[in-house]
Amino acid sequence: MVDEIAVEKEAHVTTISFNRPAKRNALTQPMYRAMTETLQEAAADDDIRALRFRGFGPNFTAGNDLKDFGSTSDGDSTANAFLHAVVDFPKPMIAQVQGFAVGIGTTLLLHCDFVVAATDTRFSLPFVKLGVVPEFASSVLLPELVGRHRAAKLLLLGEEFNAKQAEAMGLLAE
Repeated sequence: MVDEIAVEKEAHVTTISFNRPAKRNALTQPMYRAMTETLQEAAADDDIRALRFRGFGPNFTAGNDLKDFGSTSDGDSTANAFLHAVVDFPKPMIAQVQGFAVGIGTTLLLHCDFVVAATDTRFSLPFVKLGVVPEFASSVLLPELVGRHRAAKLLLLGEEFNAKQAEAMGLLAE
């Protein structure tokens, strides 16, 4: 396990915490590998009934660490393995969000069963600004959750939105 991912098991819940606060918890390929392994272990553990994602420090995650993903060729396969582990996860997934939730920090939430966010949370889907396609099935799941026109605005403009707006769209439980 890498130091940038902290894993705790308590009261039948596995918690995955992003632990790179100096980098706004930006995700690296080793972090994705560690999370994939943790998801697979939690799925197979009959004592675990749910999984929670959270970020240490003031932010949930600033998304993918672009330097890390640009440095090797296996970035797509590493993130893809994580996507499959999330999609295949058979138990409820919870996200506890604060600060910035950028890119994967927002798209991961679309796969969670229950999402709570601090009032200061700022969400963004900056794919168009980065010149990349939306990730993690966001172009499919987002329209299902918020409607086609609102999803198009979020994905095509890449503008930030706050927790109050996210709750009004149905992305948050509270």
